[in-house]
Amino acid sequence: MRKYYILFLLTIIGYSCKNKLESETDLKPTYLNFKNAWQERNLYGKVKKLKQYKATIQNNKNTNKQQLTLKENFTEFGSLTRSEFFNNYGETTQVDKFYYNEKEYLIKSVSTNYQANRKTIQLFSYDTIMKTSTRSLTINDTVNYTFISTFNNDDQIIKQVRIDRKDTIVRTYEYKYDQNKIIFEKEFEKGKEISVGTYKYDNENQLTKYRTKNEWIELLTVNNWADNRILKQTKYKILPDSRKYLDEITEYDKLFNPLDSKIYNNSELHRELKYDYEFDGFGNWIKRTVSMKEHFANSNEFVPIYIEFREIKYW
Repeated sequence: MRKYYILFLLTIIGYSCKNKLESETDLKPTYLNFKNAWQERNLYGKVKKLKQYKATIQNNKNTNKQQLTLKENFTEFGSLTRSEFFNNYGETTQVDKFYYNEKEYLIKSVSTNYQANRKTIQLFSYDTIMKTSTRSLTINDTVNYTFISTFNNDDQIIKQVRIDRKDTIVRTYEYKYDQNKIIFEKEFEKGKEISVGTYKYDNENQLTKYRTKNEWIELLTVNNWADNRILKQTKYKILPDSRKYLDEITEYDKLFNPLDSKIYNNSELHRELKYDYEFDGFGNWIKRTVSMKEHFANSNEFVPIYIEFREIKYW
């Protein structure tokens, strides 16, 4: 039965060319089908606690005081138990707590957003025989939803029923495989197709292209591999009138940490970010300096804009 891990969008960070770990490492990132929260966050070793700080840089030289931005705790098996987020003044903006059973299945989560004055409670239950899971969601003790999901033998969702006080919405999912690799997926709502995803692989069974499309937009991601690792990723968006725009090109190191990220506006280079890092002995970054070049303003050099620090404790 599928284990539920909360996906948290954390910027994946770069790798310094000054550190010999890059060329010597036997570590390998996980790109798909994450087994725990460590893999989702590109963390190595059995991380127990993580604190992250940020200090902005002014006038290319003056560094402001570090501000705590994030705290996270993990179980010994890599499940996330607590996340706390902070604003620029060091004030807590949101706290997420996660509870698991003896099999490390998520059974309850409580999220408190202090800015929005909102508390969300989710309860999870699983039926391994019927291959179903049920998620009950309550917001501020008033808004209630129930999601009943059914999975196939590959642990992929094939049906989801959402129930609230006014309506019941059914979504179904179809998949097509080639040599045990997914190459095609469709999502339907009330019998109507709402999204399509296609996958393409190279001769080494590595994902080279992923395309997802709905009625509003189509997104394309192209992966360039070397030595069984993604070293470059290019992203496009395609509008309903077939106009295709380049969105972003990111170059990575061997651990899937961005080295250089070019951001485009209507296929024209807008901004570029470069990353410089220091690492601990496990391969996790403990300091990153981010510099930016504003191409739209005809900038000729990269300017440091902020530094992030991490304190990491291990089991």
